[in-house]
Amino acid sequence: MDSLTDLAVWRYRSYLADRAWTGQRITHLLEQHCAAGQGETSPDPEYVLSVYELREHAWSGAGLDTALQLLATPSVLVNRQDPTNIVPLGVGVEDAKFRDGWAHPEALAFDGGASRGVAGWSGISYHPQSDERALTMSQIVALELDVQALWALSSHILYMVEDGQDPVMPPTYSWRFLRGAHIRLTTARPTETAQHRVMREAILATSELPDRLRAAQDALRESNP
Repeated sequence: MDSLTDLAVWRYRSYLADRAWTGQRITHLLEQHCAAGQGETSPDPEYVLSVYELREHAWSGAGLDTALQLLATPSVLVNRQDPTNIVPLGVGVEDAKFRDGWAHPEALAFDGGASRGVAGWSGISYHPQSDERALTMSQIVALELDVQALWALSSHILYMVEDGQDPVMPPTYSWRFLRGAHIRLTTARPTETAQHRVMREAILATSELPDRLRAAQDALRESNP
């Protein structure tokens, strides 16, 4: 790809197929692991989370910061009004972002040394440096899997409350489970590196998961004491 705009166009054009494939895959897994007749058809996911590791680049100075911002939040480079026909916003938009040093107002930059990253609502970008203990992609993905799963669970509970229902969960996943998950996600471990800590804090802040977990915990405590 010749530009970040090309990457953004590819990313959003792949959304329809990716979301449909994921919905079908989850439905298949439910059929495999649920009792006969209890499996449900899973709706297509609402969005796709993208994670990019930028290993080599030609940007200098503030250009790298802008590139990481655009990798994490590429929607500013494309027109998404018609999901079936994603097109670039226009000639010069990307150049203007680099010229002005653009940063998304809801994305958070993080670093724990020379390596740098950006966390957005549905995207993570990271540029590791070989001369330090940088994060690995498996560490980033592992944290995001926890965050996204808990976000989906807490959202399901809160949607039930919005619909006037009393949420009921198995004892294993009661409000005590959410309380424990909240503590595990928001408390640093003795062996946690500075890189991991700042990434974790940035991802939690952009996802607003801690507040959502507390609200879901309160809702479950009321209906499942």
